[in-house]
Amino acid sequence: MAIMIGDIHGNADKVRAFLAYKPDQEHVAIGDYLDSFVEPFERQLECLHLLMNSDAVLLLGNHDVHYLQYPLFQFSGYQHENAAKFQDILEGNLSRFKVAHAVDGWLCTHAGVSSQLAEETSDVAALADLFNNRWEHYLANRSAQDKSDYEYKSLFTFNYFCYVEGNLLAENVRQIFGHMELKTPDVTDTYIALDTTNSGDNSYWLYDTEAGQLVELCNSEVK
Repeated sequence: MAIMIGDIHGNADKVRAFLAYKPDQEHVAIGDYLDSFVEPFERQLECLHLLMNSDAVLLLGNHDVHYLQYPLFQFSGYQHENAAKFQDILEGNLSRFKVAHAVDGWLCTHAGVSSQLAEETSDVAALADLFNNRWEHYLANRSAQDKSDYEYKSLFTFNYFCYVEGNLLAENVRQIFGHMELKTPDVTDTYIALDTTNSGDNSYWLYDTEAGQLVELCNSEVK
């Protein structure tokens, strides 16, 4: 049983609503906690601290990873004026973050898993372990590593638009991801695309694996 939320981008109200919903169950945040176009620096820090001080499983997104030391990429929205502080917090709390998580038969990553990434196995727990182990290997060697070693095998889970490309999504793996902004979540038997960052209707969408359905929250209340 778990409660999932897509991209947050500094929205502390969204974090509170997420954490308050069925607080006895596992909560999984699917990355992109920073780089808001509307939330000020202080609110983005509040968002990050709320999550890190909770029991939620925290996955990394591309808008988080590009603030780490020896970044693999830099995305649009990078906030140069806040980068040093974001890096201090993320680097000081790396143990709170991972890149994949398996729960209730679902594989959770930030940007989705392609068929090539999943060709070794369709076991979601094994895939989560594989990606997390690759990430730990990268962290341990990142100052000296050739970054091209990681452009594909680990990091499509951060930043590649497998959902947009459609046929790149692994069909043998049930997965939940964010990264690609939608008006409302896209739910199928094999995947759930959960990023509604700027939907404009003051709604926060969650996915409840126990109920097997979406939940729409508004002003911290279930609609």
